[in-house]
Amino acid sequence: MSASTTESKPISRLRALASLLASPADTWLAVRTVGWMCALPLLKRVLPLPRLVRFMWLPAHASDRHRERELRTAHLVRRLCRTSGGNCLERSLILYRYLARANADPRLVVGMGKPDEFLGHVWVTVDGRPLLDSPETLRGYTAVVRFGAGGAQEA
Repeated sequence: MSASTTESKPISRLRALASLLASPADTWLAVRTVGWMCALPLLKRVLPLPRLVRFMWLPAHASDRHRERELRTAHLVRRLCRTSGGNCLERSLILYRYLARANADPRLVVGMGKPDEFLGHVWVTVDGRPLLDSPETLRGYTAVVRFGAGGAQEA
């Protein structure tokens, strides 16, 4: 590997980080997201899922919905969780929390794969559409439980 290739990786990562943190609000969200990424591996082992989901709900800050903020939040959470190797439950709980804060009325969905496999997945929807997963990815899963406003379990 050449010296120029080695030097360009840190620089490209810094540029990617700078573009990700385009505003003080993005930076603050990133700091909080990283904090939750550290706390959730323990919390998910000591709290039952319904209680954890209620705990993660963050009431809306304003009465208006902020779609641009929703998109920035989803993008930031996706990027940070991808680089850390966080799992779908942790990523979805963080996204659920901050989309609730943006007044997006998110749903946290827990699904299971084929009956003969022990394969599960967790994702977040807004307006009935998944945010970080494609419909094709989710086609192999059946929703078994949904959590809505306030962490309330939905039928």
